Amino acid sequence: MPKRTTLTFTSEDGPRVDSAKLYVYHCKYSGRHAFTIDADLKKMPRRRTDGAYIVDTNEHTIKLYTTDGGLKYIKRQNGAIEKQYRQNLGQLPIAYKSDLTSPLLYILDNAVTTFSNQNARRAGKLLVPPCITRSDKTGLVEMRIELDERSHRCCLSRVTADVVRVHVTGLMAGDAVHEELFDLISKVLNVRLSQLDIRRAKHNRNRIMTVEGLTPEQVFERLREQLKKQSTAREEKRQRRHG
Repeated sequence: MPKRTTLTFTSEDGPRVDSAKLYVYHCKYSGRHAFTIDADLKKMPRRRTDGAYIVDTNEHTIKLYTTDGGLKYIKRQNGAIEKQYRQNLGQLPIAYKSDLTSPLLYILDNAVTTFSNQNARRAGKLLVPPCITRSDKTGLVEMRIELDERSHRCCLSRVTADVVRVHVTGLMAGDAVHEELFDLISKVLNVRLSQLDIRRAKHNRNRIMTVEGLTPEQVFERLREQLKKQSTAREEKRQRRHG
């Protein structure tokens, strides 16, 4: 019989294979499986230069699902030039080595997440990512949103552990971005505009949106339904184009 494994989801965003203590990481932007490792990345030491996580492959076992991203030269703030032999998922760099003979592998900061929409349900229960929570102060649901500006249309992009990523057509400095964001989220969640509010987060690209009248589970489920609709529409369009 094949070996069975169980994926779990904790409040610290830690889906892993319980029996072997394996942690599964996905590209934060594409959602593709990046690597599996026998350690929690958050507990790894980090480089001072770029905040990358340092994985000693002599001490930890890691299975990469990446491709050769080639050699890149990075100029640091002190003027030094650093070689990076990169590992990519598609066109996106995930990790690199400074020396191909070194056991040290550097995982780029903010490149991967342990959350995957494919593992959002377990034992019939919807597992809500940490970016969608209920505020202890107000009791309202809060969503951490990351904006990708100057897109050709306003739409949802992806839900990760850290953010709900949204494409917007305008510039983040203008009020028009907030207007189209309100319109999009109102339609996706099927709520009135008066049930939504927004404020800026610490990062310029991020916003915190509050939702009145829904639970975190309802918010996440409706976001997932919209992403499925968009995926189906893209596939149908592709089939018509090649049919």
